[in-house]
Amino acid sequence: MLFHLYGLGKRDEHTDAHMVAPWDPYVEDPARSPDMTIADLALLLDAPVHALPGKKPSRHVYHVAVRNAPEDRVLSDAEWARVACEMMHASGIAEHGDDQACRWVAIRHAEDHSHIVATKARQDGRQPNLRQDIIKMQQAARGFEAEFGLRRLTHGDKTASR
Repeated sequence: MLFHLYGLGKRDEHTDAHMVAPWDPYVEDPARSPDMTIADLALLLDAPVHALPGKKPSRHVYHVAVRNAPEDRVLSDAEWARVACEMMHASGIAEHGDDQACRWVAIRHAEDHSHIVATKARQDGRQPNLRQDIIKMQQAARGFEAEFGLRRLTHGDKTASR
């Protein structure tokens, strides 16, 4: 997943792929640091999964794409970072102030969207509570639409691109 997000895309549509937010502010961006590779970042993200006792879950990656409408203004990296933090909080992946939460990164490779990739294994070995994660993230998105002056969507109106 990370190699795709940092790569050129299927038709070279990815431009300036870079991290806008990680679970830990000291994690370096492979696109901006000579000391960090995408493989290194993947190992850091997956460390809690590998530390789980017993059989490892086969589907341990949590992926969310957050996109603006074509008519919306371009958000800054700092705004995309805020969106990512709130989405991870709302989803139950990484609630604010939880230093044992799941590890995640937000990668931006286009002006109109970013991707958030997380592991579904908390650093304390427990599973995250993902109950109603989509509904909670949609509620958070409605707040950002109002705050940032973006196109306002109606819950479940199926206006998002697949």
